[in-house]
Amino acid sequence: MLSGLYGVRYQVKDVGRSIDFYTQQLGFKLDRKHLPAFAQVSLGDFKLTLSGPGASGSRPVPDGRRKRRAAGIGSCSRWPISPLPLRL
Repeated sequence: MLSGLYGVRYQVKDVGRSIDFYTQQLGFKLDRKHLPAFAQVSLGDFKLTLSGPGASGSRPVPDGRRKRRAAGIGSCSRWPISPLPLRL
């Protein structure tokens, strides 16, 4: 049984730009950054790891496939369903 969630990893094209978006627009706190590979931001107990193109999460898996990457900031208008609103 799942008893909690530490956080989520989100693959992005530009970690620096993503840091700005999450901290300035959504009120997340910057916990750590190692540009251009990754950063971690948080909102309360929720941790969001932003993985850039150089991060291990962007490398091919053992069978050669690449993990799917989200389109990035501004892509929510193309989602098939509306995302839930974030309360700050």
